[in-house]
Amino acid sequence: MNQSRMNPRKWRLASGLTVSGLLLAAVGIASWAQQAPEHGAHGTPESWKFSWPAGDAAVGREVFIKLECYTCHEVKGEQFSKPEPGSDPGTIGPELSGMTPLHPVEYFAEAIINPSAAVEEGKGYRAADGKSKMPGYNDLVTVQEVIDLVTYLKSLKGDGAARGQGGTAAPSDAHGGAGGQMLRH
Repeated sequence: MNQSRMNPRKWRLASGLTVSGLLLAAVGIASWAQQAPEHGAHGTPESWKFSWPAGDAAVGREVFIKLECYTCHEVKGEQFSKPEPGSDPGTIGPELSGMTPLHPVEYFAEAIINPSAAVEEGKGYRAADGKSKMPGYNDLVTVQEVIDLVTYLKSLKGDGAARGQGGTAAPSDAHGGAGGQMLRH
């Protein structure tokens, strides 16, 4: 509005209402901001730890077959064809039946969804771009398939006998150490 056309009393009233409205808006925002932490303070509980869900080893074995993991990984005790290295021995990953005592379930899951997170050096598993030669499978599997595949891998016996023929395997938090072979290549 043009002040020259408005009576001074109306101008003060309009200005006062504008200032009051802004003040009320500021108070409302401040009040909301004070309440927001209560509503949004859903912090992570101190005792929280990711727990791996139980899966089905038999279904995981089928995922292993679907992804053709046997073309790069031998599994003693299984009837999969043995991987052939061809001209690049680094394309063949470690034998998997002995991995159970070496790694927790989270390690196996990470190897499937992010194979470049840890690549064992000196085995030829690292590609020229610095990443793992093992492909990622995120676009090919569901979360449930990863859970089942990890359950299958954890069900394998270190003596070369495959146990992944059925049932569920409980998750394990044991980590037998970083020595030995790694799943990733």
